[in-house]
Amino acid sequence: MPITVRVPYEIGQYAEIEREGRRKEEESVFEQLQILRKQMKNLQVVRGSESLDYEDLCIHPDVDTPAGYKPPKLNIFDGTSDPHAHLRAYCDKLLGVGRNEKLRMKLFIRSLTGEALTWYTRHDPQNWRTWQDMANDFMNRLLLNREITPDRFALVNLQKKPSESFQEYARQWRSEAARAQPPLDDSELTKYFIRAQEGIYFEKMMG
Repeated sequence: MPITVRVPYEIGQYAEIEREGRRKEEESVFEQLQILRKQMKNLQVVRGSESLDYEDLCIHPDVDTPAGYKPPKLNIFDGTSDPHAHLRAYCDKLLGVGRNEKLRMKLFIRSLTGEALTWYTRHDPQNWRTWQDMANDFMNRLLLNREITPDRFALVNLQKKPSESFQEYARQWRSEAARAQPPLDDSELTKYFIRAQEGIYFEKMMG
């Protein structure tokens, strides 16, 4: 005679409870993964813009200058002259190491000051994978200086900034005058430079 085995109703309940427990556990794991992804994304934003770690602040932190290498005295670019001319002068100075792309990129900051240095420091160096990337950004940002040439009126109105020494101002004025079109001869350089000082002398007299 065949034996009939009855499965208690409670066993079915236990199976349903177990399935429900697994489902809730999977949902909890999924939620935790979502939270972790969001935290990692926030961490990447912070590291990219505000981190003080050497690896985040420095372009190519894994690159060091060769033993005994002394960087040459570089021409300094402040953002007001021809950026392409600066790139050519900079590369020409890198004798012996110029073909090392990462080192070329790492040393570039030493040739910048003023507006150009501000432009550099506001960029995330991790976005520049190659020299071409950095050079293109440099040209695109500062090419306007190359296209706009000062005229005589602009030179007369080029005043000394409070933060500049007179020597710095004179060099800056001379650099701008060299870009004027048509070019100035020596007598015009002297005449317009003296006219540019009238505002300074007037302020001192009033004082």
